[in-house]
Amino acid sequence: MRQLLRRIVALLESVLHNAAPQTDPERVINEFFRYGSQYYVAGRYAVFAGSMPVAGNLVHHAIEMFLKGALAKAMSSEKLKDKLGHRLRRIWNKFKNQANDPSLAAHDRTIKELDKFESIRYPDVLLQKGAAISFEITKTGTLQFKSVGVSQPQYKLCLEEIDEIVATIFRIATRSPKAFLTNLRREDARLYLYRDNQSFTP
Repeated sequence: MRQLLRRIVALLESVLHNAAPQTDPERVINEFFRYGSQYYVAGRYAVFAGSMPVAGNLVHHAIEMFLKGALAKAMSSEKLKDKLGHRLRRIWNKFKNQANDPSLAAHDRTIKELDKFESIRYPDVLLQKGAAISFEITKTGTLQFKSVGVSQPQYKLCLEEIDEIVATIFRIATRSPKAFLTNLRREDARLYLYRDNQSFTP
């Protein structure tokens, strides 16, 4: 009897698996990059608008989407969600292992700083501990910025470094930036995509 039940369960699982719609992996990858591109442009706009900490949260989501898009070549979207969540450093390390590109280590510090913004996605931590937030446009501005005697948790990012990471992910994932970033319908979106952007130009 037990053996018969096992066969029936196995048969049902097989039927359900075959009946489930199979999503084209390329479509999944492209959707991640489409979402990432929208977060990226919105994040750049928020930086210039001085919307902190939301700018950091938007850029965090952008990098997360791009990385998951690259990882979707070898992982299902369910596994990306369940195993990696929003933990950017874990996603980044998975991406580095898959890419096997030693040059990616140059971005480790930026990813570590960006990952901090997930902790202030909601205002609880910020209300309890306060925050010193700086988001510079260029690396030169970052070098000039010095925080002395600041007791609150610090959140620092450089937009130029974010742009470099985005360009790097596109390259390694063999996605065309033009297919996702230059197909922006509104002039404002194009304006803030290219403003002070050394990695992407019209």
